Amino acid sequence: MDTKSSERFLRIQATARAQSDSSYSSGVVIFQNHHVEILLQDKQRSGSSSCLIETLGSHPDPCREGSTLYLDFDNFTPNYIFRRLAEELNDSNLARYMRDYIFDESQRGDLPQGQPLLITVLVESARRVYLEREETCAICLDDFESKTMSMFPGCFHQFHRECLLEWIERRGHDSCPLCRHPFG
Repeated sequence: MDTKSSERFLRIQATARAQSDSSYSSGVVIFQNHHVEILLQDKQRSGSSSCLIETLGSHPDPCREGSTLYLDFDNFTPNYIFRRLAEELNDSNLARYMRDYIFDESQRGDLPQGQPLLITVLVESARRVYLEREETCAICLDDFESKTMSMFPGCFHQFHRECLLEWIERRGHDSCPLCRHPFG
């Protein structure tokens, strides 16, 4: 299996509302969710510029857990927002990108002036991983054209579905036949 490339996509939504109780300070709640989308593409043949891509699904990213973060804010000036986010997130690029959304929401004309704000930010991060389609099953060594292909969870090595089920269930193995990545 050859990992051709990986891309990261980010989607941010921010919503502001006035705090009903003025004893609250202004704050930002950040919800972060991370997913990985696996795309399988045919190996490119010489002289061919196009290749078929098949989506194998989107799953929670095993490398990054989702999180929720609450931050108190004294004000919503761009520099303050950036500094506050950068020190909490340890990611200046993400902080810079989120700063613009938070600042724009804090400046909405329909919000009452002088009241504390609560800004909710949803950050959806998706990592796309492009894999090349294998030609043969590493367990039985037959071509994939004859049977349904399946991937081992976690490492994404490709096998015939029947071969993989037999490997796990009947033979009692609990790891990938190629790299020994644990099942589950």
